[in-house]
Amino acid sequence: MTRNQAFALLHLCVFCWGFTAILGKLISYDSVSLVWWRLLVVCLSLLIFLFLAKRKLILNKNIFWKIAGVGAIVGIHWLCFFGGIKVANISITMISFSTGTFFTSLIEPWIYKRKINPNEVIIGVLIVLIISIIGLTEFENSENPIGGIILGSLAALTAALFSTLNGRLIQQSNAFTISFVELIFAFILVSFGLLLFFEVPENLLSPSISDIWYILILGVACTAFPFIASVEVMKNLSPFSVNLAVNLEIVYAIILGYFIFGDGEQMTPTFYICGVMIGVLIVLNEVLKRKRKKILEIKAKT
Repeated sequence: MTRNQAFALLHLCVFCWGFTAILGKLISYDSVSLVWWRLLVVCLSLLIFLFLAKRKLILNKNIFWKIAGVGAIVGIHWLCFFGGIKVANISITMISFSTGTFFTSLIEPWIYKRKINPNEVIIGVLIVLIISIIGLTEFENSENPIGGIILGSLAALTAALFSTLNGRLIQQSNAFTISFVELIFAFILVSFGLLLFFEVPENLLSPSISDIWYILILGVACTAFPFIASVEVMKNLSPFSVNLAVNLEIVYAIILGYFIFGDGEQMTPTFYICGVMIGVLIVLNEVLKRKRKKILEIKAKT
């Protein structure tokens, strides 16, 4: 797979992920039960694919527990993500999710043992400051904006962490093995959490017809396929580049949320101005990164 093909596949994944926030609001379950169902459908669909496609799992004892640990982080990520949507709204949670760029700028150098890129950190800090402005201006447009910002930012932190770790794991295994094991352990974590710390809803095992359809779309089209594909592209793209592109999920989700839910997702002009500023910073970072890469290539040739 070439770098351009990896980018194309990544953007297809991001487009699929753009619907997850919409489905998260449409599904009637609370965030924990929603994530439990999502993971159940994903695990079952991957298990069916494993047998039909006769795929092999590439594992050893050492890497198994590393993947399992990352799977636990994935479970926490989805709990935070859908929790933010439930307590606030799609727009605030998705904008807060933009902090993933900042977190990755710090986590990637630490895990890959390379120098921190000042441009990445500065851009990440600016995004955090912009999100703080959003939090101060959107109190009247959301029932719990602070809760949405906190949970959205935690979702970004965990996403930055597991995507960066997957960038190392993909060098020791394959995308399907990593995805399958991670999602199994994410399901185990959420199941124990649901039983021990939350009240299990009476209708957990009897979803409505509409919820069944939404959950199937969420689990198969918006999770199983893009999760495996996003791990695969880590062979060709850096974690920071991946998390940068994932910010487009925010654009898709906010636009879809506005057209589907109307006034419930209508925000102030400040929100949209800040959203545009974040988009500009994302593009600027990519321009600076490509420029830096060309300079390094020229130096290498001389």
